[in-house]
Amino acid sequence: MHTVDLFIINVYNPIVENNTPKFSIILPAYNEEKAIGKVIDDIKLALGNSKYSDSYEIVVVDDCSSDKTVKIALSKNVKVIERKINGGSGASRKTGILAARGEIIVMLDADDTYTASDIPIMLDYFPEYDQVNGARDSEQGTLKFLRLPMKLFLRKLASYLSKTKIPDLNTGLKAFKKEIMLKYMWVIPDGFSCVTTMTLAFLCNGYKVKYIPTKYKKRLGVSKFHPLKDTSKYLQTIIRIIQKKT
Repeated sequence: MHTVDLFIINVYNPIVENNTPKFSIILPAYNEEKAIGKVIDDIKLALGNSKYSDSYEIVVVDDCSSDKTVKIALSKNVKVIERKINGGSGASRKTGILAARGEIIVMLDADDTYTASDIPIMLDYFPEYDQVNGARDSEQGTLKFLRLPMKLFLRKLASYLSKTKIPDLNTGLKAFKKEIMLKYMWVIPDGFSCVTTMTLAFLCNGYKVKYIPTKYKKRLGVSKFHPLKDTSKYLQTIIRIIQKKT
């Protein structure tokens, strides 16, 4: 049993069809009542108008929210997993990966920063690619004067060490083959640097990674990102992953 299994308190499943979905859309959420409903609706609209309309599931992983995030998600008739311990963005993603039934997993944040209509475009690149990422067109976070130069430095460092051009190192819009990601669950941290780890784990081990341009919007609700602490963790993650690559 993976350790993250121990931190699940409730799993709410809507009526599940007999067929196993091919794609799982995972939404890690922590106090996202302002955006979660819209994000779920946008995903359903995007996939409902595509050739993938009958082959996906949506899994919301709630990380001990104190607002109406769970209530709103449940009203949308999607699978909702409640964690009993607040573990962070990476912890929620790992919980979602283990619970996902699809062979291809898509992840995006529950704060309405990413464009759900890009999901069908990303899915079109499978099975040729092992991971597809959305390369954002802008920076919408707080303290841009600090975040922009640090993100550029980290991306250049990771590109140099991995010998691969990386357009967006820490994008939260990702699609990947579950069977491959399961090999690297042990190295994925619980915090925000999890998405960087997921990218580098594939790049440094010879898997085919694709980037597509995506529009990045200003978030709804309050950001949980801590520029100094989390940027330091990103740097540690890059060095650790490069050193341990097989």
